[in-house]
Amino acid sequence: MERKILVVEDHPDSRDLLAIYLRMQGYTVYTAEDGREGLKLLQLDCPDLIITDLSMPHMDGAEFIKQVRQTQTCRALPIIIMTAYGNEEAAARRIGADQTIAKPLDYEALLHQISRLLPA
Repeated sequence: MERKILVVEDHPDSRDLLAIYLRMQGYTVYTAEDGREGLKLLQLDCPDLIITDLSMPHMDGAEFIKQVRQTQTCRALPIIIMTAYGNEEAAARRIGADQTIAKPLDYEALLHQISRLLPA
């Protein structure tokens, strides 16, 4: 069974590279350029995991996560925050994320986090 991941990232190159990498690992990947678009996608289909940037225009990652946690169907999804501000694990948990990963991304470390949150 293919696992679905929603990537929410406002920088097109970063979003596309991450999506390509995850697809190469066998995941089905949906992308959104900000939290508003991410919420629209969640209304259509609930993925198995969300990876979101923290700093985005229109709706930042914190507000996006807050709204995801209020949805009926997707509230329990594992969420990983990508941030250029270093490892902010405690802050991430306060806003409802499960993990953080620093930018620039270490793709192997990200895969390790995904596998911990989405056991086979």
